[in-house]
Amino acid sequence: MRAAYALAPYLAEGGGGISLERLYLAAEEGEWGLVLGRFPLTLGEGRLFPYTWNTPGPAGGEEGVWGGALTWYGPVRLRLGYAWERGGFLEVAWSEARLWLEEKGGGVAGSARLGEVVAYGEGRLQRGGFFGLLGATFALGEGAVTLEGTYPWAGAVGVVWPLEGVSVAGSLGYGPGWWGWVGLEGDAFWLKLGRFGGVWAWGFAVRGDF
Repeated sequence: MRAAYALAPYLAEGGGGISLERLYLAAEEGEWGLVLGRFPLTLGEGRLFPYTWNTPGPAGGEEGVWGGALTWYGPVRLRLGYAWERGGFLEVAWSEARLWLEEKGGGVAGSARLGEVVAYGEGRLQRGGFFGLLGATFALGEGAVTLEGTYPWAGAVGVVWPLEGVSVAGSLGYGPGWWGWVGLEGDAFWLKLGRFGGVWAWGFAVRGDF
């Protein structure tokens, strides 16, 4: 059993504050796992345009959902959960593919390694219509470059370069509007500077278990 947290102080146009990104209790016993509290929930394969139920945080991160999920780690990963603002969901995941159902629709996602390239994609059908995503991550020396496009139309490029104990990362994209950021990320923190949701901001997060 463990408890996890992530707090993100930030400064932005118009003010600042502290974003509570996650605060949850997790327990595991054999093939079963349970999480309760505010936890991150991402269902798709997108790296730069992830399909997430999390709320974009003012510091450039994501604030998780309040709820709970029960997971069975058998021949497939089967997860049944509930998020207060979104309702219930069911997810079935294999090694490189996943299928999920939710109250407003559902989707499929998967990835495949093609030599030095990892290609991935997803599609989902909801009340608002169809959404699709294709992306690829290429090795660049010790780092990596990711290209991603979506329908409805949007696109972005991201770069990650590892250093001693941390990684330098950045992204630039369009949809909706132009956005971009640069930052550092380690095991217990991240630091970002960029334009999020039409507002220039900088922030950092401390995270860990207790």
